[in-house]
Amino acid sequence: MAPAGFKVIVAGGGPVGLTAAISLSKANIDFIVLERNASAVIDAGSNLVLSPMSLRALYQCGLEEDLKRVTSPLGDLTRTDHSGHDIGKLDIFNHIKHNHGESLRVVSRHDLTHVLYSNLPVDAQSKILTNKKVSRVETNDTGVIVECDDGTSYDGTFVIGADGAHSTVRQLMREIAVASGSDKINAKQPFLTTYRGLWVRFPRLHLEPGVTNETHGVGASTQLFCGEQSTVVSVYLPLEKPTRDRIRHTAEDKEAIISQWGHLPLTPDGKVTLKDAYEMRLEAGLVSLEEGVVEYWSLDGKVVLVGDAAHKFTPSTGMGCNMGMVDVVVLANEVRKAMRSSSHVYPTPAELEVAFESFKNIRYDVVVSGCKQSGTATAASTWASSISQLVDCHIAPFSFVQKYFMDRSAQQVAQTPVFDYIPSQEVMHGAVPWNKSMPDSKA
Repeated sequence: MAPAGFKVIVAGGGPVGLTAAISLSKANIDFIVLERNASAVIDAGSNLVLSPMSLRALYQCGLEEDLKRVTSPLGDLTRTDHSGHDIGKLDIFNHIKHNHGESLRVVSRHDLTHVLYSNLPVDAQSKILTNKKVSRVETNDTGVIVECDDGTSYDGTFVIGADGAHSTVRQLMREIAVASGSDKINAKQPFLTTYRGLWVRFPRLHLEPGVTNETHGVGASTQLFCGEQSTVVSVYLPLEKPTRDRIRHTAEDKEAIISQWGHLPLTPDGKVTLKDAYEMRLEAGLVSLEEGVVEYWSLDGKVVLVGDAAHKFTPSTGMGCNMGMVDVVVLANEVRKAMRSSSHVYPTPAELEVAFESFKNIRYDVVVSGCKQSGTATAASTWASSISQLVDCHIAPFSFVQKYFMDRSAQQVAQTPVFDYIPSQEVMHGAVPWNKSMPDSKA
């Protein structure tokens, strides 16, 4: 049991923030989550793809049955060019399942957040506070005071910034660092935008859950995932010039994209075009696809960043949410180590900063590599160069090439940690053994 007075404030109640809530609850660490929306369970946004690296930790928390009920495993990845001509199927999802015992699974944001929230104990659910937009973070000798724009404020030991790519906590952390004379000052605009993305959710139609198709070509690519209830397509479009400025997109921008690229085929049979999907949309959005890794992830043992607040990928490989969830695993492990090794009632800010630095050191190279892989995948699908087109169309389709790269990737995935304080039986058995075993009840 964590000592009285030790309390974590989580800013952001999305999938990563709710994963943090579960991890803290299971560690018997007091917490609150400040979520800016009216509910943590939101029926909005593009679908997400969960990979073995996050699924293993979620299954460890007892979520396997609930997640499998609302997710669909991905099968063969079919691919066409802008004219609907086949450019070769990829068997990568089956390789992933062979290597790790589980394939990638597509899930709606609503279903994922509902599963995470509903698996919290009732008393922990009461700690998810909604309509709480963080406006200020003040540090003191013992911890932090987090203020919200509704006038409320909350005392805590430290704050976790799980509030996305445009993180308010990251911005406030920078302001605190500047005011205190710290040398741990992040850039104001740490992410570079090279692409923008239009996503459209539309009815499942004739497609089977798990159907995956991509359309590749110069200037635009699409990525379609069919879930249990609906289908989501993402369109990736390179900007004329990369920028670090935040871009405000309008309804007219979306209409212009449909006007230019509405003819693109989305489905393996070519029967559904982007224009078709947009006209029967359930919802749609246009966003900048920022990329990059923040230099400093924490400050003085009182502020720490996870997920998109610390690193942002293009969505092509589906790594963003998964990497954020694994951040939570590592951070929770390091905080518990600090609590157990501290000679004080609870860890001092200096001891927590050591834990935060250890967390970053464990994760940094992995997320830098992931960011590069995602950007490379997006560039390849939009045929950013003649070499990209050559590889995409004439090298990638070979099964031995796919197996080679999936087996290399599997060695890195196998090193993904799990919670070191949640006893569990291993349920994901693949050809590549996991580097870290599940802890047993004695641990």
